[in-house]
Amino acid sequence: MEASLKLLNEYVDISDQDPAALAEMITRIGLEVEGMHELAHGDQLVVGYVKECQPHPDSDHLNVCQVEVKPGVVTQIVCGAPNVSAGQKVIVALPGCNLGEGFKIKEGKIRGEVSNGMICSIAELGLDARLLKEEDKAGIHVLDEEAPLGEEALSYLGLKDYILDIGLTPNRSDCMAMTSLAYEVAAVLNRKVKLPEVKKYDELDSDIRVIVETDLCPFFGAKLIKGVKTKESPQWLKNHLLASGIKPINNIVDISNYVMLETGQPIHMYDYDKMKEKSFVIKTGFHQKAVLLDEKEYELLPEDIIVSTDQGIGCVAGVMGGNDTKIDDNTRNIVIEVATFDGATLRNTARRMNLLTDASQHYIKGALNTANSFHVLDRCADLLVQEADAREIYKTVSTDLNVTEKIVSVSQDKINGLLGMSIALNEIQDIFDRLSFSYTLKESTFEVVVPTYRNDITMAADLIEEVARMYGYDNIPSTLPLMEMTRGNLTPKQSNERFIRDVLVDLGLHETLTYTLTSPSTVNDFNLFHPLDEQVKLMSPLGEERSVTRKSVIPSLLQVINYNQSHASKDVCLFEISNTYAKDEITTLAIACHGVYHSVPWAGIHRNVDFYLVKGFVETLFKKLCIEESRYSLVRVEADNKNFHPGRSGYIKMGKQIIGVIGQIHPLMAKKYDIKGETVVAELNLSTLLNLKTKALKVTSIPQYPSVNRDIALVMDTDIQTYDVVRSIQKAGKKLVSKAEIFDVYEGEHIEEGKKSVAITLTFQDPTKTLEDTIINDVMENILAVVKSEYNAHLRG
Repeated sequence: MEASLKLLNEYVDISDQDPAALAEMITRIGLEVEGMHELAHGDQLVVGYVKECQPHPDSDHLNVCQVEVKPGVVTQIVCGAPNVSAGQKVIVALPGCNLGEGFKIKEGKIRGEVSNGMICSIAELGLDARLLKEEDKAGIHVLDEEAPLGEEALSYLGLKDYILDIGLTPNRSDCMAMTSLAYEVAAVLNRKVKLPEVKKYDELDSDIRVIVETDLCPFFGAKLIKGVKTKESPQWLKNHLLASGIKPINNIVDISNYVMLETGQPIHMYDYDKMKEKSFVIKTGFHQKAVLLDEKEYELLPEDIIVSTDQGIGCVAGVMGGNDTKIDDNTRNIVIEVATFDGATLRNTARRMNLLTDASQHYIKGALNTANSFHVLDRCADLLVQEADAREIYKTVSTDLNVTEKIVSVSQDKINGLLGMSIALNEIQDIFDRLSFSYTLKESTFEVVVPTYRNDITMAADLIEEVARMYGYDNIPSTLPLMEMTRGNLTPKQSNERFIRDVLVDLGLHETLTYTLTSPSTVNDFNLFHPLDEQVKLMSPLGEERSVTRKSVIPSLLQVINYNQSHASKDVCLFEISNTYAKDEITTLAIACHGVYHSVPWAGIHRNVDFYLVKGFVETLFKKLCIEESRYSLVRVEADNKNFHPGRSGYIKMGKQIIGVIGQIHPLMAKKYDIKGETVVAELNLSTLLNLKTKALKVTSIPQYPSVNRDIALVMDTDIQTYDVVRSIQKAGKKLVSKAEIFDVYEGEHIEEGKKSVAITLTFQDPTKTLEDTIINDVMENILAVVKSEYNAHLRG
């Protein structure tokens, strides 16, 4: 928003204020001044008189002028403007005059003739060229004959002005009206606002009718004025518009724009004589094309608010008037419209039509003061009498104006409590007085009658904000809130998950992150922890493939393996920790491995991925989490399992609960996910595992006494799981068997059918002494007795 200090001075006295200092004060109360500039440039501009004007002897377009720049002082200036002639009062830039952007006037010669200055056009003074008429840019500016010789030109023209570029926040759209901005400045300077006096005239009865057929127009008022004359606006009016970034047109249009600047209320005017039916119907429902004031055709939709005249388009409400009733040079009788329209509807219309005009912006941003509507009409009528020679004023015809007085209460304690201050009662009173807020004070509570132009004040917090900004944000002390100091730590769950990531990365796996959303066709694949008939569906999915939340992370990792294979990356070892969802939310760890895990080609070492590799990852992880082997068991999956290879997969169980799985994916699943070769996966229920009570990790010293190894070969049924046999041996070892490792499993010659031979290395060790053979033999006998009774296993002969 551009605010002219000269126009602002019409409403509050700021003549003694430095523009930069005033801009700083306005910024400190929340109306940020983003920039400041002079309306026109030139520090040595005077009113001159062209006494003589002769053609240049060496040019067909230049003239040599003798110009009196002050009484009795004549100087020669060479001028190329086509409209220069003797007897004119003109704007002269004397030598040394700085016209901005490095353009400085100097004494010199032009084609051999001395030139001591420049005769200027308005455009050369730094005014926005878009707001000037073509004649202002084509030639020099000729002043009226009464212009005083030698006077400072900018002051005489009324162009000595500073413009503030204020960035209004959305809640302070009221300051788009200069009178509202004046109240802010008056409050800062502790001065009074002087509103213009509006002269009342004898008003005649009007034949105009107003009919509102939509709830989107709370108020509509129309006032007939007869006998106006369309002509050029006076200089003061044009200057105020130029300073506010509005192009002057003629006195009728300029008055409507000026009153909008002053009051914030957009105004539209109709040519009364072009209306056959003297009525205005405000409604929606039009769906047609119409030519508007810019002589362009636009399409109107049924939701657009229309001011209809003669059953046609008199005006697209709040946006632009229709071409049929526009004001022109022959207009003598006009109707002034002041109305309130729904801002949201206007915004949609203006944006669609690409007509974000000054008027529409006032409606869109809510800068209206509907309670002031009758005053706005009277102000227009008064100015039309003064500047357009209006002869007859008619009574306003309008809908009912319903204005509800808005009262907001706030106490001194609430103000100080929210601001953390101790502002005295009389200081709060002073602030409300300076803001021109009327109020009643009951003990320490203010009952404030909110001014009708302050649409942003609706509750006590808004009044407290007013007190804070007028008291001065810089005067509010900076204090830290009182709070208990806390140390930032990870939760146990976060700590454990980070630990698991570190362990798996150390084992050579790569962490990945995949989508939580998946397709209904894969949602139940590899699902172990959620019911098959439960799933979470998105209400508005982007597509079928991302429409439900996953119940297992394994399908996502298989898709990653497929992607890598498609890009010639065959050796992949991945893991992901993520949540899966159905009725419950479960945190899971998934591992997927394919190809070669470790390779040293020059040594002939190639470790391919298999079941035992992934099983080793899981066992290592359990050891790191202090989950003892005795707490879980590995059970073969069902023979008809559709997700896992039945001979190379097993569930991890704790009691009867399945808390994980390790295994090779079923060949049919490999085909479904388009994976070539063997892929081994694992998935663990971390929500269960990380909530287990485990023993603390114990660190023991390195044994000082030697260990003893014994190898045994046990013959047993082929369906007996050797993993269980090893656990039984360790239990029977009376804590002297520190390690039991299988190094061979044999079936075939010399072993009867249905049997197998399992070779195991037993390591005996006592941390307190050297073991003797008798002790080891006793333990061995106990071990053989246990495996005989539990598994019917015996030493191989």
